[in-house]
Amino acid sequence: MKHSTFFALLLSSMFLLSGTSSRAQNLGEILESGGLGALIGTWVDQDTNGQAISLTYTWRIKNRVLGLSIRMPGDNSEALIAVDPESGEVMHVSADENGGVGMGKWAEENGVATLTLKTVDSDKKEETVKVSHQITNDKLVVGVKNVATGNGGEITLVRKSE
Repeated sequence: MKHSTFFALLLSSMFLLSGTSSRAQNLGEILESGGLGALIGTWVDQDTNGQAISLTYTWRIKNRVLGLSIRMPGDNSEALIAVDPESGEVMHVSADENGGVGMGKWAEENGVATLTLKTVDSDKKEETVKVSHQITNDKLVVGVKNVATGNGGEITLVRKSE
C-alpha cells in the first residue's frame, strides 16, 4: 500500500513538473517578447483621427484572447487572436460585416510580427494576404501584401486623440 501511494505521488509530481515546464506561452508573453506589448488600445490614421481607419485591440480574456476591431467606411470587421495550446501557434479568425471570413496564423518574419491570412469574401472569392505589425516611435506600422500578386502597401497609425 505504501509503495502504491508513493508511486502515485511520484507520478503526480512528474506530471505537474512536466506540465509547468512545457506549457505554451500565453499571448501576453508572446506580445511582450515580440515588441508588441504596447499594442493594446486604439490606433488610427493620423489625418482623420480614425474616420478612415481605426484598429482597436482589447483583451477579451486577459493574456489569452485578444480581440481586434477594424473600422473602415463600408468594411468593419472583428477578429479573435489566441494561442493554440497544442502547437503553440498564434491563431487568428475574423469576420466582416459583408459576410466575409478569414483564418490565419501569426508568426515572426524578418523580425516583424506577421499574419498570414486566408480570406473568403461574400462572393466566395479567396485571397491570401500577409499583414505585418511593428511599433516604432510610438506609431504602429501596418503592412499589407497580397501573396498572389505581390501588391501591397503600408500605413502608419497613431494613438487615437480624445
